[in-house]
Amino acid sequence: MNSSTFRKWLVARGCRVERHMKVRHKRAGISKALIRRGSREADLPLLGSAKALHRNTVLAVVKKLGLDPAELPGPKSRA
Repeated sequence: MNSSTFRKWLVARGCRVERHMKVRHKRAGISKALIRRGSREADLPLLGSAKALHRNTVLAVVKKLGLDPAELPGPKSRA
């Protein structure tokens, strides 16, 4: 699933993109967005709007936010 499609899907379900933050590692930083839904929150890596997110990353964010993974867009065999 593309990053932009996933973010639009999250916003349609009442989630907010709070801020962008840079997590520093040994050599480079990774940009992430904080996604909030009520009192729950999850980090989403910012890869670019056309880049595909890894399936496990998408499922982890959905689980942390308390959403139903069966509602994810695309073929049902992906989720």
